[in-house]
Amino acid sequence: MNAVLFMKNISKSFPGVKALDNVSIDIRAGEVHALVGENGAGKSTLMKILAGLYHADSGEIILEGKPVKFHRTVDALEHGVAMVHQELMPVMEMTVMENIYLGREPVAKIGGLVNRKKMLEDTKKLLAEFHLEVNPRTKMKELSVAQMQLVEIAKAVSRYAKIIIMDEPTSAITQKESDHLFEQIRKLTKNGVAIIYISHKMEEIFDISDRITVLRDGTKISENRKEDVTVNSLIKDMVGREMNMMFPESLSEPGETYFTVKNFCVDHLLYDVGFSVKRGEILGIAGLMGAGRTELVESIFGMHKISRGTIEKDGKTILVGKPLDAIKNGIAMLPEDRKLTGLNLIASVKDNMSIVSLSDYTKFGLVDRRKEKNACAEMVRKLNVKTPGLSQIVESLSGGNQQKVVIAKWLLTNSDVIILDDPTRGIDVNAKYEIYTVIRELARQGKAIIMISSEMPEIIGMCDRAVVMCEGRITGTLNRDELTQERIMRFASGITQ
Repeated sequence: MNAVLFMKNISKSFPGVKALDNVSIDIRAGEVHALVGENGAGKSTLMKILAGLYHADSGEIILEGKPVKFHRTVDALEHGVAMVHQELMPVMEMTVMENIYLGREPVAKIGGLVNRKKMLEDTKKLLAEFHLEVNPRTKMKELSVAQMQLVEIAKAVSRYAKIIIMDEPTSAITQKESDHLFEQIRKLTKNGVAIIYISHKMEEIFDISDRITVLRDGTKISENRKEDVTVNSLIKDMVGREMNMMFPESLSEPGETYFTVKNFCVDHLLYDVGFSVKRGEILGIAGLMGAGRTELVESIFGMHKISRGTIEKDGKTILVGKPLDAIKNGIAMLPEDRKLTGLNLIASVKDNMSIVSLSDYTKFGLVDRRKEKNACAEMVRKLNVKTPGLSQIVESLSGGNQQKVVIAKWLLTNSDVIILDDPTRGIDVNAKYEIYTVIRELARQGKAIIMISSEMPEIIGMCDRAVVMCEGRITGTLNRDELTQERIMRFASGITQ
């Protein structure tokens, strides 16, 4: 296999941080080259240099035998390098087809106007390849995170690039959608396209990749063929030590029923959904994209108007018409997209952590800054948030540490019902384990935990029970000893027997 790309001795520093230190990598035509490592290891920085988003401090890029310098993303695209970003960047007010063909719209032969009919037909064909049932005329803001992710992947594929960088492409999609993506990747590599694949999911790394490079703390640790490594050896290279367990042991036995949802209906989204959660229980919600999982928990949190249904907490009916009602009733929710709805990216760690519980530190209209600071500092310590200080801007933290800040924000409210929507999306194996440990500890304290996950091993490894959804309905409930991928998939596909 011929190398189409060499990145040689790439170094990059940001204020106070050396993100990359003399990293070299080669990419070959027709292969999937996986790039793995903890958050902050330098993977995305290296790829953003290749995509023209960052400029290297030193080193060179050689593409098809010629030195190149990409000053802008358009330079990389013109040379056949496309990137699917982990943090989605669609134009929300534009339609799906306008996003896909932005800047390269098909033009009519006569008149020079955009040929919208051709754009529509081409988009339909492209979306069909990914089994994505979305109207090309739908605005991006109306799509779920998973649908937006698939549109972004389709957009990169449509450019007929020689090299496609995929940064956490399956972080918001379920196994079924991932299988469709892998089908497309295999078609691309057969046609000689090189794929650079960044992921924290070990199963898919071994499923799809040919070679695997590990980065740690901005340096290259290892590079091997897939056949020459194991999950344990990869994790050891990534974190610098052995990790014997993917999931921490359960710390508690569930108690009495504490939180109940009955006959929840939301027009065109949810149909008579009901379940209960016990004190100290972790209840999983599984299902495929579009099953209604996120819509369900958002409705519980007061983000969608229900047409019918009730919520009971500790035996009493509570009314939740908006998120503030949920918070006042001791319900916390970690959202699906931490950057879009979980954080104020340009605010500090402290301000993000204390924003919901600020009234606890306020007296006579004045905030007790010392009390606020002490509470936030305790959360940094407790959750092992890696930050230079409480005044650090959240945007500069790694994905795993951003997620810990969101968790800290809700822990400071001392809520007793905690909803987690894909809590480990897009974070590394070490940060995942730390978050799993926090979730286990919350259950031990008697909190009622509701956890959505797009990763079936996470549902199986963390949950005491799970309900499975399909098309806005609960199609099955599985106890811990019944949780298998096969059973989950049957219910997720609407097979109830």
